[in-house]
Amino acid sequence: MEDYCSETRAYFTLFGEDFPVEEFTREIGIIPTEAYRKGEECIRGKTKHIRFETAWEYGLDYKMTNHPEEQIHTIINTLYNSIEIIKKYKDNYNLKCKLVTVICFNRQQTRELVMNNKVIEFANQVNGEFEFDIYNDND
Repeated sequence: MEDYCSETRAYFTLFGEDFPVEEFTREIGIIPTEAYRKGEECIRGKTKHIRFETAWEYGLDYKMTNHPEEQIHTIINTLYNSIEIIKKYKDNYNLKCKLVTVICFNRQQTRELVMNNKVIEFANQVNGEFEFDIYNDND
């Protein structure tokens, strides 16, 4: 059994005040892993909250890996041909977007985190941000 250096999750999110999530889903042709509207109730832990924004997310669940960037590369490969649709909705509804990678390192020494040119170009084209949530679980 391989000793992986990290457990990683990644997702793309398009979010803002309000936009037609169902229409965006139809036009982009990709089923979101999560979508919600501003004002909807949600439960976090045992506490009820009200959503403060509308969002459409597409991502991959946690995976043990030695290459934490693999998941974001997979997401970009799925979304890459939809850049113009994403830009249209961003412009029409004043939305923002970001690419999020959550990394839980399991060892002190890890491999590099590499964002390839395609990922960087995608983020630049949609004027998106990168967010890296990094945790160290080695004891």
